Amino acid sequence: MIDRLRLSNVAKNQLSSIKRRTGIEHYNAICRHALCLSLANPSVPPVENFNFNGGVEIDWKTFSGGNEVLYYNIIIVRLLMDCEDTSIDNVRQALLRHVHRGLSYLASKVEGDLSMALSEDIIGMLKNNNLLIEFPN
Repeated sequence: MIDRLRLSNVAKNQLSSIKRRTGIEHYNAICRHALCLSLANPSVPPVENFNFNGGVEIDWKTFSGGNEVLYYNIIIVRLLMDCEDTSIDNVRQALLRHVHRGLSYLASKVEGDLSMALSEDIIGMLKNNNLLIEFPN
């Protein structure tokens, strides 16, 4: 299983910026959103050599918010969709690559657009997966 999510110094700086701009208090919540945003992108994130010096580590249970099996299985499903190996090492690498890509996506949003982008991305994902419940007026 996964013990920790290790993030690079660049990702740590992106987290600080996103936290400051959105008011979202905890890194784990931002990282979960970043993971979901990246997973929603059908392309495979690029393979990168991350430098973890000066970065941050988040405990897997803290990252997953008590939903370890759910997030683990979501990553497994994505690896299968991408026709990739589902070994534990590949699951760890996929988690790392998707969170970093999602953080880059969030950090690239301009200040006024970030909160709106977060909301729109969530609504879009819900609509695309037929999970959005619309209430009558």
